[in-house]
Amino acid sequence: MALAAVVLFVVFIGFKKDAALVAALSAAGTVAAAGFAAVAAMGSMRAAAESSAAARRSREALARTMRPRVTPSVAREDGTLHGRLHCSGNRGAVDVQVAWMLTDAEAVTDRVARIEPGASFTVDLKLAETGSALQSVRMVWFEYWDDSHIALWRDTWRPDADAADFFLQTDSDLVD
Repeated sequence: MALAAVVLFVVFIGFKKDAALVAALSAAGTVAAAGFAAVAAMGSMRAAAESSAAARRSREALARTMRPRVTPSVAREDGTLHGRLHCSGNRGAVDVQVAWMLTDAEAVTDRVARIEPGASFTVDLKLAETGSALQSVRMVWFEYWDDSHIALWRDTWRPDADAADFFLQTDSDLVD
């Protein structure tokens, strides 16, 4: 492409007295310049896309290191079944919202401003403790921010008799 531009300018200089040829060569030069600009723009777009992907991977890595570990469990207290979210590790969870989807009753939702590391947030599921916890809860969904507000997480868990604490995580999303 560069060779074509050089040839174009040589021809332009050689025939500078023919106005029609000069105009045609000038138009061809403009088209060639536009072609160079398009190639440069495509390169810039690719570099920007690669930079954006690298930034996204970096943000995700930071979010994963800042993420608190929040897990659900069920306990029997005061004659009823209670759902509990426990925050472990050294980071707290803030702006926590939870929805306990129950098998034979309406969902129970609640929110709390903060769960400190090592602490729990308990919700009364309003179910008699006569039933099995695994049979009473269909699913637990909750969302929370890490304590630095770097990332918002949405987790889904379901009861599983073979899992520790009787719950198995089925989905975890880092929200953009």
